Amino acid sequence: MSDNPFDDLAPGESSGVSETGDESQVDDDAEEQTVAEFQTPETESTERSTRAATLESESDDDLSGPAFEYADVRQRPLYARGETWDAFEDAVGITIVPTLRKEGIRDEEIRELHDAALRLAVEEPERVADLLIEARRRS
Repeated sequence: MSDNPFDDLAPGESSGVSETGDESQVDDDAEEQTVAEFQTPETESTERSTRAATLESESDDDLSGPAFEYADVRQRPLYARGETWDAFEDAVGITIVPTLRKEGIRDEEIRELHDAALRLAVEEPERVADLLIEARRRS
């Protein structure tokens, strides 16, 4: 029997002291091995998902500045009754702007609001036709 108390350790098991006596090297190796043991495919997948979500939120967070330049605008007169303009401006002030503030948008442009309203009409042309027919029937 030898005087070394670590003789009974299997090869690969560490006593915390290397043959050269450098404890820090052995501790670093042991720490890397411990971290590697906890790196399962599920952990790696979660880390990747977290990183992807962070990148996505960072790109979504940059909502400053208008969506398009003024040079891209084509001005056309919009003719609407006074009560319709009032209702539109109320909708902008009561619902649309607060929703934009919640998303961090503080610099919306009138051209963007008008463009969005027209895009809504383009997306739902049947609804626009229904509103026009409804107005004719009421008059």
